[in-house]
Amino acid sequence: MIDSNLKKANILVVDDQQANIDILHDFFDMQGYENIKTTTDPRTVIQLLVDFEPDLILLDLSMPYLSGFEIMDQLKLIVPASDYLPILVLTADVTRDTKRKALLAGASDFLTKPFDLFELQARVNTHLLIKYKNEQIKSYANELEKLIATKDKFFSIIAHDVRNPFIGIENFIKILLKIGKYELKDVESNLETIYTTAHQGHELLENLLKWSKSQTGKIEINLELYQLNDNVDNCFNFIQAQANNKNITLINNVSEEIILETDKDLLETILRNLLSNAVKFTPNLGTITVNASINNDIVEISITDTGIGISEFDKDKLFRIDSKLQSRKGTAQESGSGLGLILCKEFVDLLNGIIKVESEEGKGTTFRISLPTNM
Repeated sequence: MIDSNLKKANILVVDDQQANIDILHDFFDMQGYENIKTTTDPRTVIQLLVDFEPDLILLDLSMPYLSGFEIMDQLKLIVPASDYLPILVLTADVTRDTKRKALLAGASDFLTKPFDLFELQARVNTHLLIKYKNEQIKSYANELEKLIATKDKFFSIIAHDVRNPFIGIENFIKILLKIGKYELKDVESNLETIYTTAHQGHELLENLLKWSKSQTGKIEINLELYQLNDNVDNCFNFIQAQANNKNITLINNVSEEIILETDKDLLETILRNLLSNAVKFTPNLGTITVNASINNDIVEISITDTGIGISEFDKDKLFRIDSKLQSRKGTAQESGSGLGLILCKEFVDLLNGIIKVESEEGKGTTFRISLPTNM
């Protein structure tokens, strides 16, 4: 972390002596530190922690109302153990007992009164550097967790979900090879099953391809003006066979007047996945309805089904690659990978939009997408 960035840190000085406050404030100001907050009342520290969010605290030990030891005890209850908030104790008492007590209370270092200003700056910079490096490590750790979750999800899909459609197709072709033993209606039934299985496998492979591109940053956004009603019709055509198999009614209530500038491929991938998901979890004779409206240059799209719904516990996990949410079987025992909804979230983000879900078990589900009419 370069010195100029260190000087943008939030530094809180807590000392009941105004003379000490003035010295420290003037010194930091002369050295180019941009965000300094001071207080002579230790009772305000907890509120300042919330409002100011200090990166480092200079803390006197001996003060009225609350000692530095008591403040550190309070901070330990508020600041997560994984966060590094350096506390530099200001004290004229450098005895072993005082140092030991302060370290046990949470102090990171000591500054002896009267201050050596060169030492002050060196210690402040050292602990700010440690703090920022700690934040970098946490960020890298979080990113690594996501990458591991992505890898695990990918191999799980390859091992199970991609393999299953081919096994199904192979088994039904074996049945058809014995065609002499079956009536025409049985052949037609098996062909329909092969088509449905191949369609599901193709859809999964398409999602995997697009997902892999999104993970490597290779997706290019091509913006053009589109009539949303046409996009919905295109997606209805894609899932019509699935819906017919369950006698599900598809309703497009989107006005022909709603036009938005977007990437057609990304938008229709989002809509197809949400509609396929709705068909999967809607029982026979159900209904799936698409509505849309414009509010302040934002298109609000809703996809509502009369399906089995989603539990409150599962809703928060739908769009997360690192969740342990197991993909459920559909109402006709359709299988799935859970990748479609994750892809929807990533693509909605790429289009500068927001996706939300409203659902209650047994009462259907509504996915709501908010997209800008002009990107």
